Formats: sequence, C-alpha cells, structure tokens
Amino acid sequence: MYNKLLKVTCFIALLFPFGAQAQKRNDKAKKTFSIAVIPDTQYNTEESQGGNNELFTAMIDWIQANREEENIVYVAHLGDITDKGDRKPEQWANAAKAIYPLEKPLPGLPHGIPYGLAVGNHDQLPSQFAVSGATQYYNQYFGIDHFKGRAYYGGHFGQDNDSHYDLISAGGLDLIVIYLEFDAFDEQQDAMNDWAVGLLQQYKDRKAIIVSHYILGYNPVAGSNVAGQASFGKQGQRLYDRIKTQPNVFLMLCGHVGDNGEGYRQDSYAGHTIKTMLSDYQSRPMGGNGIMRLLSFDLEKDQLRVRTLSPYHRLEEKDEDSFFTLPLFREASASRIFDFDLDGKTDLYRFKDGNWYDLKDIKASLGNKGDIPVPAPYTSYGKSSPAVYRPSKASFYIADWRAVPLGEVGDTPVPADYDGDGITDLAVWNPETAEWRMVGKEPIKHGWAASVPVPADYDGDGAAEIAVWRLSNKTWYIATLGNVPFGEKGDVPVPADYNGDGKVDIAVWRPSSGEWLVYGAEEVIKLGKKGDLPIPGDYDGSGKAQAAVFDPTAKVIRFADGHSIPFEADLAEIVNLPFAIKQYYIDLLKAS
Repeated sequence: MYNKLLKVTCFIALLFPFGAQAQKRNDKAKKTFSIAVIPDTQYNTEESQGGNNELFTAMIDWIQANREEENIVYVAHLGDITDKGDRKPEQWANAAKAIYPLEKPLPGLPHGIPYGLAVGNHDQLPSQFAVSGATQYYNQYFGIDHFKGRAYYGGHFGQDNDSHYDLISAGGLDLIVIYLEFDAFDEQQDAMNDWAVGLLQQYKDRKAIIVSHYILGYNPVAGSNVAGQASFGKQGQRLYDRIKTQPNVFLMLCGHVGDNGEGYRQDSYAGHTIKTMLSDYQSRPMGGNGIMRLLSFDLEKDQLRVRTLSPYHRLEEKDEDSFFTLPLFREASASRIFDFDLDGKTDLYRFKDGNWYDLKDIKASLGNKGDIPVPAPYTSYGKSSPAVYRPSKASFYIADWRAVPLGEVGDTPVPADYDGDGITDLAVWNPETAEWRMVGKEPIKHGWAASVPVPADYDGDGAAEIAVWRLSNKTWYIATLGNVPFGEKGDVPVPADYNGDGKVDIAVWRPSSGEWLVYGAEEVIKLGKKGDLPIPGDYDGSGKAQAAVFDPTAKVIRFADGHSIPFEADLAEIVNLPFAIKQYYIDLLKAS
C-alpha cells in the first residue's frame, strides 16, 4: 500500500491550468466550487520519515495557482499539523511558513483564501488529551487573535481556538464549517458536541461540514469504496449520534488513520444523508508523498467529486477510493432513481435483446433476449448501471458480465439498497413462498402469493424496507414499519419520493382515471390512461419525483406539466419502472 502512488496514471496536465481548456473550466466554475483538504502533515513539519516541509508548501502553492481554475473557496486541514506539538516549536514555525501564504490578500479577499485547521492528537501535549493537553503553539500561530476580524471566522468553543467554526458562501450556497478537537479520553466530548449542535441550530439555513481529526477508520478493502462501510471511531460514533438529527449536516472529514489512508461511509437519518471521508497518507513514502484532496461541488448536477493528488510529485490517484463522484444533497435511495450519468436527473432507457438505449443511441450491451433489466447503483453511489436477471439461470449479471446465482427459477428480482450503504443489493422474491433472498443472508418471509413486491426506503434511513402491496385488501405491508391501506382494485403501485423529503412515498396510479394518488397528499395529478405505463422519476433534477407515463401507441413520454417527448419503444422494453410492478401491470392489462 505504501507504493500505491506509483501504480496510478500520471497526468500532469490535469493538475495545472492551460489554454482554452482553462477558459472552459472557468466558465463552468460559475456553477461549481471546490474545497481543498490537507491531511496529516506531521512528518512534513517535523521533516522526518523521509518527509520535509517542501511537500506541505507544494500543496499550498498548488491551491494558490489553481484557485481560480478550480474555484477553490476554502481550505480545511484535518489535524496532526505537527508531530511533537508543544515540545517542538520549530514544527509550528514550519506549519506557519507553509500555510500563511494563503493569507495573501486577493481581489475581494482581503485576508486571502479562507482556511481552518483541526487539532489532532499530535498537536496536543501530552498527546491524546483535549483539556489537560496543552496547545500553546497552535494557539500562538492559529489562535483566536490570529483569525479575529476575518469575515469568514465565526467563533470558538471555550477559551481557545482548538474548536472553532467558519462561515463561507459559494455558488449561492451558504456553509458552516465546524472544527472539533481530538478527544480520546472524553474530557469534553459531550460539551463540544452540544456546542456543535447549538451552532447547527443557530445556522440552520447553512449546509454544514464537520471536521475532526479522528472520526472514521479506513475501508475494509484498500482501493475500494464498495467493499463495506468503514467503521466509526469512538469519538466519531458519539459525534454522529449527537448531530444526526440536524438536517443541515451533509459531510464530515477526518484524518488520523494512516495505515490504508482512505475511508468512506454514509449514514442516513430521517431522510438526509451524512457522508464521512477519511484521508491520511502519512504512512506513504516521504511522510505522505505530499498527497491532498480536492472536493468539487456541482450544485446544478448535485454532484460531489473527490480527487486525490500530489502537487509535489505531479501525480493524481485514480483508484476507486481516491477518485470518485457522489450525489451531493439529493437522496440516492429516494428521488435519485434511474440516473445513469449521475447528473441528478432520471434518464429514460429501454432494453431490447441485450442492448441498452437512451432516447437516441445504444449506450451499453449487457444481457440477452429474455433477460429482465434491473438497472441500479451496483458499483457506485447514486449512479445507475445496466444489469439483468436471467430467469432461466436464476442469476444476476452486472457490469462485468459476472454471474451471481441467487434464488430459484421463477423468482422475481427485487434489487434495492437494503443495508443503507448506498450500493444496491441483489435480492429475489418468490411469489409462491413469499421468501426474500439476498446474497449471504438467511431468507426472510414477508408477503403473500397475490402481492406486488414494492421495496423502498419509506422511513428515510437510507435502507430499503422489504415491502409488498397485497392485492386482496389493497394494503401496503412494510416490514419493521407497519401496514397502510391505500389504493383500489386496478391501481398500480408507484412508490417514489414525490415531495423531496428523502423518503419514498406510498403512491398509486389509477389507469381508469389517470389519477396519481400519494398517501397523505391533498393534490391529485391526472396523467395517462389505461394502456400507458407509469414511469415516475426526477426528470428535472429538483430532488422530487414527477409523474410521467409512456404511451406505447403514440410512442411518446408524457409529463404532468403538459410536455411530451418521442420515444421509439415497446411497453415491455421500458426499464423506468421496477420489474415486479411492470409485470403486475402487464398481467393486469392482459386480464382486462
């Protein structure tokens, strides 16, 4: 793992602006902005383990050189600025020498590029102690008086600047960045967490980022973000448990754990998701190889793009846990459905004889004639990818054509994110036994033979609930939540997030009248007729699902706002409705 940087592709041109391409990216920057993230620099400032302060300085130089190109509006240091804390004041002088150039006045920025720093365990003396450990030199170089009077500096916790917060705005978005000191021995965790919650409530209209030195461990499998969720550390778990009820928190950043250097997890509560990222490269050669991160926010596409690079070596890492894109604010498990290009909007796709088509062209080849299309985010967060279930083999086939046997011939594919990690889990439902089967788990019995499986995230915790709509009494049976009577004979279940609260709504479409009925909503939308296919989705990128139907006779997609678009397809080819629901409706049409 220490030689990981040597395995990646080197693209010097990606790291430095040039020519006409720079102008194009500057135009795009009006709708995007970036935050630079500097992980543990302890061996840079100590100039040990092969490291030196030039690697630290190279990061700052790159940030300044690329500020306009990447629209860098803020810099966050994750802690362990130094290795020996107050024992070695010269390390703090090195830190100031590297960081202070950020304060050079710029047009519209009299104090330069805004920045903040977390206090790590190596910044304390003795190390690990938040109260009894001294942070004299941190506060001498980066204390209250140093930041007082700067427009972006919000304030501090207690009598020093070990925990503090900043207020910034970019792209029309207001942010609060809260720093919490490392506290291994619980000398003031509860007080700091209470302080943070108070700020989150005071600034409830600002999206919130929390930075603390140790929140998260590394990914179970190096180089992969999908092998399983990285685990919270003790302080991180207590922090998350305390702030998860505050809907404005969307991101937490940390360092500290340098063995594998990178970790990611996401946790949802009451319809909003908090993403947590670890980046720490101190165990690499040269005390970390001068590696930093750039987080780019695209508000229009609702994307958060993560890049990992070393300005000193002019290298950029491209493996899965170093270079990736995530949904930003809109919940991937609710409204963000059938989004094949991760632009925040539902895409219209059809599947025929193993080929996948959008409105214009063939986009992928996966599967054979007779396979069931089951697109979903199997390998990345929020981005749907082609996949099929082959009934004759009782097997799933996803992006690399690998077969995953599951269930028995005759089962219905019902893939969904059942564990809330942002990645779709393979699952099948047997209509005769009502058993749900998932890879590596014991079968669960839920439902009846005469039911339609409708798994979805109905409570906003990020995980889909096992659920069925029972035909005999038109009741939604949602495991772990409850039973909700809703709908009439002949209705089609169309669960989706219609109000944008991050929770899937119970809903039906009534072919006889064209009515769309959402449980708990007063408004009734009329769209479509018997024979059309309901295909709800977030087609405008608003974070809310909209009603839409495919008219197989006219070969058009019709939307609730009155507009329509042509789509040359047959009803059975459309993939924008879960297979179990589509098959129920097709059978209903045949029986009528």
